[in-house]
Amino acid sequence: MSLEICRRMIEILSIPFAEKFSPEQSAILIMPGQYQNWRIEQGTKLWPRKAKHLWVAGTRDDPLYSREDVVQYVRTDSPDILCGGWAKHTLWQREWARDLLLKHQQVGHVILTTAAYHLPRCFLTFLQTLQKANCHREISLVSLLNPTGQSFTDDQVQAEIDRIGIYQKKGYVASFAQLDLFLAQRIV
Repeated sequence: MSLEICRRMIEILSIPFAEKFSPEQSAILIMPGQYQNWRIEQGTKLWPRKAKHLWVAGTRDDPLYSREDVVQYVRTDSPDILCGGWAKHTLWQREWARDLLLKHQQVGHVILTTAAYHLPRCFLTFLQTLQKANCHREISLVSLLNPTGQSFTDDQVQAEIDRIGIYQKKGYVASFAQLDLFLAQRIV
C-alpha cells in the first residue's frame, strides 16, 4: 500500500497549474506548519498577481500569527486577506477553507500551497472536505521548499505515506478513486 501512496503522492505533486482562471476568481490558500513564517512569506509572493483572495489557514504547534503579520509580508492591507487562527489539525484547516469557499461563491479556483512533503495529504484532505460538502472547485498546487533548501526528509515522506493510509480508512482523506475522478474532470 505505501508504494501505491508514494506513486500517488508524485502524481498529486505533478498536477499542472490551472491557467484558465483570472485572479478575481482565485484564492491562495497557505498552509502553515514547520517553518511557518517561511511558508507564509513564500506563499504571499503569489498574491495578488495570481489571486484576489489570500487565505492563511490556522496553525497548531507553531506560534500563532496575526492578520497583521500577514499584512507585513505583503506590505499592503486588503479585506481579501483572511487568517484562520488556531487549528487542531489539517482537517480543521480544510473545513475553515471550505466554509470560506461556500461564502465566496465567485472563487472557482484555489491555489493550495504548503511544504512539498505535506502537500499530497493536505490536498487529499481538502478534496475530501470539498466533496463531502458538494463544493467543487479547481485546485492548483504550489509546493514549497523549506528555507534550508530541501523539500522534505525521508522520515517526513514516510510519515505522510502512513498518515494518508490511516486517514483514508477513517474517511478524512479522499480515496484514490476520488483523486482519479478529480484529475479526469480537471479544467486546465
